[in-house]
Amino acid sequence: MKELTDSAPALDDTATLRARLADEGYLFFRGLLPADVVDDVRTQIARILFDSHWLAPGTAAEELMASDRAVEEGSAGFFGAYTAIQSTEAFHQLAIRPELLDLTARLLGEPSFAHPAHICRIAPPSPGANPTPIHQDYRFIQGCIDTLTTWLPLSAAPPEIGGLRVLSGSPRLGVLPVKPSDGPGMMRAEADEEHPEWRTATYRPGDVLLFTSLTVHGAMPNRTRQLRLSADFRYQALSAPMAVDALGTGKPHYHPDVPDFPTLTRGWESTASIEVPPGVRFVERFDPRLDDVPTPVSRFAAV
Repeated sequence: MKELTDSAPALDDTATLRARLADEGYLFFRGLLPADVVDDVRTQIARILFDSHWLAPGTAAEELMASDRAVEEGSAGFFGAYTAIQSTEAFHQLAIRPELLDLTARLLGEPSFAHPAHICRIAPPSPGANPTPIHQDYRFIQGCIDTLTTWLPLSAAPPEIGGLRVLSGSPRLGVLPVKPSDGPGMMRAEADEEHPEWRTATYRPGDVLLFTSLTVHGAMPNRTRQLRLSADFRYQALSAPMAVDALGTGKPHYHPDVPDFPTLTRGWESTASIEVPPGVRFVERFDPRLDDVPTPVSRFAAV
């Protein structure tokens, strides 16, 4: 599989970044975030997983060696540990790091904000857990076609542990048909899994992969004995519409299996990381399984 292009050398060149995003559908940055900040979040999450018996007895929490109590996302036994992770303020604070807000604002051409539903992925070894199938975010996120996703490895993620892969150039395919699938999201985009333009990397904490809502992407199987930890954060322009959530706008990921934010945020110093700014316009959702999905023109459409 091809290597992701590192855009860190062009970080301050907004025109180059926008052109590359339009052409390839993704931007990858080595070391965009301070590694020590990400390491601290990983340490806090590892402690939760250790206390929840997701880690193998007799191993150090930092090793993230999976026990037989580690389960697939959304299954029985998942939500106790996940609620504790969603209660961790430092995890949510990652989403509003100035490096991410500045980057997304420059790409969008106006101030941006992070969606409150911050996702932590805890990927146990396969075949016991299914990796996230290949998909496009637009069917799930909706609202604004130019919502941007950032994927952050919280632990070292070489390809064998199931790091993310993206199909370079895939936004120009438009919204693809979907079919039912196992794994998070339960839908798979009908794209060529053997296409030569699939790309990935050996990810390290501090790296950031950013892509558009039409970029085809998915996780690879975890073929190690460790858990793979990562985060998904999404950003949109303040002036763009946001889709009304079926379970309530501005709710945590996996609500109501995960409690609402007033419960999760007890004792926090600030709730700025999970607030929707005033004045954001909301629109209704459509059925994500539709064959014909209403798709506005993207500002990142390749020319």
